[in-house]
Amino acid sequence: MAELSVFGNLASGQSMKYLIDSRSEKFNQPWYINYFDWDIPQINLDFTTVLGESVISVAASIVARDAETPLRSRAALAKLTGEIPAIKQMLTLNENQYRNYRALQSMQGVSDTQRRDQALKLVWDDVKKSVDSIHNRLDLLCLQAVSTGMIDINIDNNPDGIVVPKINLLMPDANKQDAKKAWTAADADPIADIQSLVNAAGDNGYTFGKILMDASKFASFVTNGNVLKTLNAFSGYDRTNGANVPATLNRVNQFFTENQMPTIEIIQRRVAIEKDGIPTAVNPFEAKNIVFIPDGKLGTIKNALAVEEMNPVKNIEYATQGRILVSKWSQNEPWREYTKAECNAFPSLDAINNIFILKTEA
Repeated sequence: MAELSVFGNLASGQSMKYLIDSRSEKFNQPWYINYFDWDIPQINLDFTTVLGESVISVAASIVARDAETPLRSRAALAKLTGEIPAIKQMLTLNENQYRNYRALQSMQGVSDTQRRDQALKLVWDDVKKSVDSIHNRLDLLCLQAVSTGMIDINIDNNPDGIVVPKINLLMPDANKQDAKKAWTAADADPIADIQSLVNAAGDNGYTFGKILMDASKFASFVTNGNVLKTLNAFSGYDRTNGANVPATLNRVNQFFTENQMPTIEIIQRRVAIEKDGIPTAVNPFEAKNIVFIPDGKLGTIKNALAVEEMNPVKNIEYATQGRILVSKWSQNEPWREYTKAECNAFPSLDAINNIFILKTEA
C-alpha cells in the first residue's frame, strides 16, 4: 500500500512542480520538440492519423463573371490507426541508500540549509532522470520514424518492455530513393544525388527545408572526392599544394543555399538503452539514410491521460512536466521510496507524404 514520501513536504506535488518549472532548462533537450507538437490529450487510447495524399495546391480557374464556380475534388486521405502505448520508468531508493542519506543528515556541522539542499537533490535527481527517460524514448521513436518511415520496437531497443512487429507509417514508395552509387564507392557523387532528388521532387510540387544527416554520414560525405572537388571550385581554392578546402558544415550549407538546395542538419543523437542494469548507446537515426524534410513541423505526439491523472491514488504525490506525469511515494514492506514518470504517447508523422529518404548504402 502506498505511503507518503519519506521526504515529506519536499516531495509534495507542489514542491516537485516548483522544481520542475524552475529548473526546466536542466532537463535534457530532446530533438523531437523541434519538429513535433503535442496533440490535445485524450481519454481513450485509440488514435487516427489522417495523411493528406496531395501536396500540390491547384490554381483557381478564370471564369466568365456570370459563370458558376468550378467545383474541385477533395484529395483522398489515408488513415493510420493505432493505440497509444504507455511509456514508463520507475526509480527506487532502497533501505540501505536511505540509511546512508539519514547518516549524512545527522552528521555534526551540517546546517539546516545543507540538509534541505541534500534532500532536494535526491528528490530532483530522481525526478529529472525519470522525466528525461520519457523524452529519450520519444526521441528514439521520432528519429526512427523520420529516418526510415517505420517504427521498430524490438528486444534490443526495448528489452524489458513490449516487442511488436515493425509499424509501417505509410511513407509512399516513391519517396524512398537510392543513390546512383553507394556513397562508400570512390567514384560516388553525393551532391549530384542530392541535386537529382531535389529537382525530381520539385517537379512534382515538393519543396524541402532541411536535409537530416547522421554525423558519421556527414564525416564521410565531406571526405568524398567529388564533394571536395565541388567545394574547392565553389570556394575558388588553389590546390597547388595538394590540400583541399576545409569542408565544414558551414561551407557545405553555403554552397547548398547558393544552389537552391536545402541545408544539412547533423543528427548526432544517441539514446541509452538499459539491459540487465547496463546502459548501451543506440543510434535511433538510420545512418545509411539522409532525409529530406519540409519546413515546419513534421507531426504530432498523440497522447492520452494517465489513469492516475483521472483517479489519483491516496498518499501518492503528483506533478507534471508537460504531458509527463511524475509520482512519488513510499512503501513499508519491503521498504522502498519510489519515483515514477509515465506518459501515454506515440508519434504521428503527419507530414510523411512530404518527406523523402535517400538511401546512400545498400
